[in-house]
This record gives sequence, structure tokens and C-alpha cells, in this order.
Amino acid sequence: MTGKEPFELLELLGTGGFAHTYRARVIDEDLLEDFGTDEVALKIPLNTKKERQLRHELELNASLYMRLKQMESPNIVRYMGFAVFRGQIVMAMEFAPSGTLRSLLGPHMRAKALPVPDAVQLAKGVVSGLAAIHSEHVVHRDIKPENILMNGQTPKIADLGIARMLANNELAATVTGTIYYMSPEVLCSAGASFPADIWSMGVMFYEMLTGKLPFGTLETPIGTMADLIRRGDYPPIPTLRPDVPRPLVEIVDRALSPDPARRFANGAEMHEALQRFQARAGNAWEEELAEIRRLIADRDEQKLARAERLLQDLTTRFPGVAAVYQQLGELHNLCQRYHEAIEAFRLGLGCDPESSLLHWDLALAYQNAGRRKDAVLHLERVLDSAPDASLRRHAATLLKVLRGPKP
Repeated sequence: MTGKEPFELLELLGTGGFAHTYRARVIDEDLLEDFGTDEVALKIPLNTKKERQLRHELELNASLYMRLKQMESPNIVRYMGFAVFRGQIVMAMEFAPSGTLRSLLGPHMRAKALPVPDAVQLAKGVVSGLAAIHSEHVVHRDIKPENILMNGQTPKIADLGIARMLANNELAATVTGTIYYMSPEVLCSAGASFPADIWSMGVMFYEMLTGKLPFGTLETPIGTMADLIRRGDYPPIPTLRPDVPRPLVEIVDRALSPDPARRFANGAEMHEALQRFQARAGNAWEEELAEIRRLIADRDEQKLARAERLLQDLTTRFPGVAAVYQQLGELHNLCQRYHEAIEAFRLGLGCDPESSLLHWDLALAYQNAGRRKDAVLHLERVLDSAPDASLRRHAATLLKVLRGPKP
């Protein structure tokens, strides 16, 4: 490499059908000032034919790339621009250091389902990026996990190489994209707009929640897969993962409607739906906990067993909610399983260390388990911190008993 070259290649990040992508250091001072960073992802065409395609794309889509370059969305890989490197036109983009969503999910056929809150947060980030792209009258046309780069926990939409700017009410009529994520209207060459991106997002979201593609597998014949896609025929999410909340299933189902008019109109509309879901889900545990308390109140053996299963499920879905662990501990106390009650209350205190009620419950569990010294320690915490005078009186009374002579 000569000293006049604008970039220094650091490592190969990957190779696609169009170009090699490298992590590269920016050497040229003018490009440093223009890009605002000294490290980029550099797309270098695979061969002369691909370079001609890139030149043609640059000529056709100059206004598109200028608009993309000006986007400030945190969920879009920033396009820096084009330059000449080693006699070739190359494309410089923001470098995202944490791999792709595909690397997070794992390969097809062995992909893992993500925790529901993680999947929702990632999906919300991607559709936020789509909202920004759609607001510029751009349809991406190839949303898939391989094209979602990760910067820490932040997803960033990349690879707008087949993106298309649309005039008002225009449809893009060429068949482009990856078939597993391709919408029915694209397969039928009927023309596609923003709802085609929503469909691809729905397929990707389904995969994040279940670890599986909705329409067949990598071994499904292309014709069969195309028929499944056109019919919108896929296994319902609850049959693969019953713990996914029904309102979230409905969001995915709407995104995967075969009729584009029934889907979310664009990224902004789907983003709003996910925000509403998160707002409702933040308090969903309260409704579920109320139902569990009604089961426990009956003192029926089968209902108590069901209540315990539901509580264990809640601790998985809401691991930071102290009230869930408190209720689980109270159930164990009721069933005289004091060591399990102690463990549940301790987990609750890990979520809310200052909870005087949890210190009180833990003291009772320790007393029932014969661990007087541990019970005394937590009763003292109740005396020091409980805002409720009645609770402090109960703690003081029990302390006198426990500090007295052993029976």
C-alpha cells in the first residue's frame, strides 16, 4: 500500500454477494474530517463487474445516499460516502463492533429464541430505524438478521445496497431480497412499498421469539416456501412458545398478514405498537399476581400447585420484580417449605434491599426454620427502616421473644 491511499485495511469482516467488507483505518485527512471518525467499515467490490454495478448505483442513487448520510437515527448504520481505494470505488460505512443479529441468534436451524423483553427491545430498535428510512421515502427491501449490525445492545440497519427511493404512492416492482424474509407481493412481482419491509421485520421478529423461520426451513423447496409465504401459512407462535404474551403475538401476526393493507403501514406505526405493548407489559405482572393470589386464597392443593408454577414463570419473565419473589416466598411459607421461602425472600431483597416487608417475611421464615440469629438480624432491619408503626411494633414484640431464653 502506498502512502497516498486513503485507507488502511485492518481485518476482513465478511464477504457477501456484492463485496468484501473490511474494518479499515481512515488515513486521508480530508476524509477524516468528512467522516468524523478514523475507523470505518469499507465495502470493496468483489470484481470489476461488481465495481461497474457500484458505479452505476452511485450514479442512480446519489440523492438517496446523500439523504442516508444525513440521517441521525441511532438505529441505522451511518453511510459515510464513496471514495477511491486501490483504483476502485469503495463505500465507507459506520463500523459496528458487536457483530450482527444473526451472530446473536445463531445460524439457521440452530437459532436460539431470545428472552421476550430482549426480543422486543431489539425489534423496537430495528423498527425505529425503519421509521427513519421510511420517512425519507426509502424502502429497504432486504431486512434480515444478517443486515442488522449490533453496537453493544443497539441494533443498526445496514446494507441499503438494494434500497429504493419511492415517489408518493410508487411501488418498487423488481424481485429483490432474501426469500425467507420476502413478502408475498414481492414474490408475485406485484410491486412493494413500506409494508414489504414490515413483513420482513415480522419474519425476523418471529425468528427472534421462536428460534425458527415461520415459512419452512432451509431444506424446504423454494416453490413450497413461496406457496407458504403467499398464503401466510405458518405455525402460530403460542404452539412453539406459550410464554409469549398474546398482545405481542398479535403484533407479529399483523406484520405477517398476506394482505399488505392489513399490516402496519410503515416502521413508525409498528414502533408505536411496540411502545404500547411495553407500556402495558410494565404492569402486566400486577394483573397476573392478583390472579395468583386468588388461587392461593382457595387453599386448594391443585390450585396451590398451579399458583407455584405461575409464580415460577413470573420470576423468569419479570426477574427484577421483588413482589413476585415475595409472593412465592409466602406460598412456600404457607406450604411449610421454609428453606425455599428463605431463598425466594432473599431473591426479592436482591431486587429491593430496603423493603421492610421482605425483611419481616424473611425473619418469619428464618424463625420457622429454627435460625433465630438470622431472624433477629432481619427484625432489627425492620425496626430501623419500616415506615409502618404497626410493623415496627410486631417486630419489637417478636424480637423480645427471640432474644429471650431458648425454650
